[in-house]
Amino acid sequence: MAKIFAMLEIDAGETRPIPISLSHLSPNCTTLIIDEETGNLYLFIGRDVGFIARRTAERIAQSIKTYGIKIGNFIVGKNCRNIITIDEKELGESFKDIYKDLVKKIELWETVNKSVVDLEKDQPKIIRRTEPMVEVKKPVTVEPVEKEEEKIEEPKPIEHRISAKIGFVVLKLLDIFPEMFIGKTSKKGVTIIQLEGPQGNLGEIIISGSQVEIKPNKEFETEFKKIAEEAEKEYIEYFT
Repeated sequence: MAKIFAMLEIDAGETRPIPISLSHLSPNCTTLIIDEETGNLYLFIGRDVGFIARRTAERIAQSIKTYGIKIGNFIVGKNCRNIITIDEKELGESFKDIYKDLVKKIELWETVNKSVVDLEKDQPKIIRRTEPMVEVKKPVTVEPVEKEEEKIEEPKPIEHRISAKIGFVVLKLLDIFPEMFIGKTSKKGVTIIQLEGPQGNLGEIIISGSQVEIKPNKEFETEFKKIAEEAEKEYIEYFT
């Protein structure tokens, strides 16, 4: 049975094969790498990818893990056991060190300029480089550790007092951005309410215990400031 290594771009809910390349692991990209040799689906989410696009990509990755996807003459992904999310917003450029084996494999097959390769039949193009002779120490062998599938943590309930204040802010934002999308996630006990509209990422409301911070996108600071002024007129304490 063929063991496939493939790269797909996920954009606006559509999935299409793209040539295997590190250039697709960039801030505005959502990229799925299928590695049937390790049994992993790697979902790369660039730091500039919005909340809606992220959730869409997660659903598509789960569907491919369950049913597979047809690329040319191959149906790939169905035999993969794990979905590993590589979140550039959380890891930064360090993801290249954390997932160095994956990065090396992408670099190896980047030379063939194909979106799908059969690891048992295809051969990468070896680029020979002339380098001075140096003494090489025997490398230390490190056993690879398989990362468990990332589980999406359920958001914790928000206190009623805080909910009322957030509700005021959200309603005012909806007056300005009527097509705004609101999503809620939780990481390490911190609740993050993400605000996104057709204009792009509007900002975030970050809740940690009784502490609340509103972080507007720089492009929309004026609108958020206007809401803060309205909140003061209504005698409601606005968050910092």
